[in-house]
Amino acid sequence: THAIGDRGIRTALDAVEHARRVHGPRDARHQLVHVELVHPDDLGRFAELGVVACMQPRHAAPDIVEVWRRVVGNRRSSLPFPWRSLAEHGAQLAFSSDWNVAQMEPIVGIHAALTRADLEGRNAWTTDQTLDLDAAIAAYTAGSAFANFADGDRGSVTAGKLADLVVLSADLFRLDAQETLQSRVDITIVGGETIHTAD
Repeated sequence: THAIGDRGIRTALDAVEHARRVHGPRDARHQLVHVELVHPDDLGRFAELGVVACMQPRHAAPDIVEVWRRVVGNRRSSLPFPWRSLAEHGAQLAFSSDWNVAQMEPIVGIHAALTRADLEGRNAWTTDQTLDLDAAIAAYTAGSAFANFADGDRGSVTAGKLADLVVLSADLFRLDAQETLQSRVDITIVGGETIHTAD
């Protein structure tokens, strides 16, 4: 379910809660997509109901969200894109790009998750909701695999899983957040076979 505003998100969570009450809980891995504005009272409900927060970090970058911020208004301006708060409440995060609304490259999304700044590293806002690199990578890999019932064979570099991975030009853990944007994919491996190498 795509839900952006606090009322829409609450309505969607209420629907999942009702379905679980009527039919009993199961490993459904319902997803709310975008999750841009969450009322604080609803942050814990994602984990309680087993709802995955499928979010797009680049959407929170100030160069994309300017109109959104005006529409939301001052009263709700402290509630946007609550990645860290959701994680702290136990929610499963699954990150994606929402291409072509934002760039497809996960590196760009990781930069946004780390900084909540524009591509030049400026105008960061609501930085209390940034994530660390481990959490951002996990949301793009293990979190997205989990959301799609693919965690049995994807989402981590683990014996017995498909060898779907990339090798980057730099170790992101040795870079500052802004430098992550200079990284590129040197090698792409799918199912253990190299399908791309940088020239």
